[in-house]
Amino acid sequence: SDASLIAYYSFDLPSPNYDSGPNGLHGSSVNTASVTGRVNQAMRFIGSSSYFQAYGFYQLGYGVYANRPYSVSIWINPASTAACAFLQQSTTATGGSCFNMLGLWTYTGQTAQIIAQGYAWPAIVGPFITINTWIHISWTFSLANGYALYVNGNYYGTTGYFSYTGTTGVITWLQLGYNFGCSSQYITNAAYQGSIDEVYLYNRELSATEVRTLANP
Repeated sequence: SDASLIAYYSFDLPSPNYDSGPNGLHGSSVNTASVTGRVNQAMRFIGSSSYFQAYGFYQLGYGVYANRPYSVSIWINPASTAACAFLQQSTTATGGSCFNMLGLWTYTGQTAQIIAQGYAWPAIVGPFITINTWIHISWTFSLANGYALYVNGNYYGTTGYFSYTGTTGVITWLQLGYNFGCSSQYITNAAYQGSIDEVYLYNRELSATEVRTLANP
């Protein structure tokens, strides 16, 4: 597990921007606050121009270019059902080529649902959310299984086999909260309101057993 861990952000005080993983990919945050988390402290995002940002990621989103596996594990506690993005990836600190990976999707007259969008647009719409409630999300990718979504430790769906050919070797920025208006076929370019905690990023596809463990800290 440690050998495949790209980064781990606990958002715990006294250093909420610190990467507790092996690579020291420490980040920075703008217009955020430390609040009670799912485990110890979490980072609170208040909407527009409220985000966390870190650099040094390859097998996350753009790694799909070379069909390299990755996994994201994240806790969210949304304060609003408004459609938004809360996990983005970009090629520069100021945007460049970027896309939304995780967000909330709202259909007219309905409560928001979790939505996970892979590179080149395959997407899975997850369950409806309850505001002010901690929700665990895992979003995994491998060439054999494609993209898979787990919510609160439960398998929710997959795209099946998925491959993509394009430029390789892109080192990117990670954004949590909301920073840029990105390429997005399904996830709305709007600001997330709520808390985020216990973010793990791996350069491999997590198993269902490992996802359940992360969903029960």
